[in-house]
Amino acid sequence: MTWLQPFHLTMMLLAAMLMLWAAISDVRHFRIPNMLNGALLALFPLFVLSSPQTMNWPQHVLVFTLVLVVGLYLFSSNLAGAGDVKFLAVLSLWAGPQTVVVLMMVTALGGGVLAVLVGLRHWMTCRKSGEKFMLGPVMREPIPYGVAIAAGGMVSLGLLSRPLWLM
Repeated sequence: MTWLQPFHLTMMLLAAMLMLWAAISDVRHFRIPNMLNGALLALFPLFVLSSPQTMNWPQHVLVFTLVLVVGLYLFSSNLAGAGDVKFLAVLSLWAGPQTVVVLMMVTALGGGVLAVLVGLRHWMTCRKSGEKFMLGPVMREPIPYGVAIAAGGMVSLGLLSRPLWLM
């Protein structure tokens, strides 16, 4: 174990805490503060520099750039929120090419679960009030997608930390 390993693990723990904070903020306010994304961006160089293994950080930056460009297109097409795009892009920076697919898959699955939960909540509300359940209003309900993104980020971060636990 190198002397940098505890610092590296601390950076990972801080990143996980920021992800959790973003998820809670999205649930409460349907907003992911830019400060959280900025903090995750600022922690990344410390994460790279303290890594006990050599990290190919330019590949991480490339993944971040690709996710950000696609996300900006989705935002401009009104298919994604700006906060979600920024949050997913910054977490893809951390994931890099090693775990970005896991990040996306867990995020997609988590988003599906959230959509079903929002639909169930709407259905139960209609059932209690005696209203007819209509799919249109459900599709306009906001979904705190930051929760799904944070879940994907935490799984990705956990996979990145696995080699550290084996040392």
